[in-house]
Amino acid sequence: IIGKMLVTIQLAVLVAVSVFVALVAASAVVHLIFRIPYVPSKRSSVHEMVKAAELKPCETVFDLGCGDGRLLIAAEKQTGVRAIGFEIAPLMFLMALIKKSLAHSKIQINFKNFFSTDLSEADVIFCYLFPEAMEKLLEKIKNECKPGTRIISNTFKIQSMMPTRTMDTNPKIYVYRI
Repeated sequence: IIGKMLVTIQLAVLVAVSVFVALVAASAVVHLIFRIPYVPSKRSSVHEMVKAAELKPCETVFDLGCGDGRLLIAAEKQTGVRAIGFEIAPLMFLMALIKKSLAHSKIQINFKNFFSTDLSEADVIFCYLFPEAMEKLLEKIKNECKPGTRIISNTFKIQSMMPTRTMDTNPKIYVYRI
């Protein structure tokens, strides 16, 4: 009986390790295809971004490329907003689900490319994206978002748009209004 239990445990460990390796590999492929590294927002940036957004409990917040979900969880916990994230890297998506569960959070995490998502529900959009992605996203935001939607960008400016406010933090946080 002990021999069978050891074999079962070894098999379970092998399966768990295999799944983890597959998730890491799939995430690496996503990062290479889309040329997007995973760089989490610093805790201080998360705090400043939530503050800069001036969130109200009745609002809906989107985080485009939400990574491990830390910004969404902070926004929900601090202000009571409805928080929705989009992530296409499998490992980061899984990490976000785990963090959501551990935080007893109600945030929604979608395994989906935000470029194929309707952004019209968003009152606030958080992003930490390279300038090229920001420019591509701007046209989508202008077409889909309602007037007054706020965009809070960590580190990178939208080159073709003037921020309504720039937070003098390290890194800088840019606030835009549609």
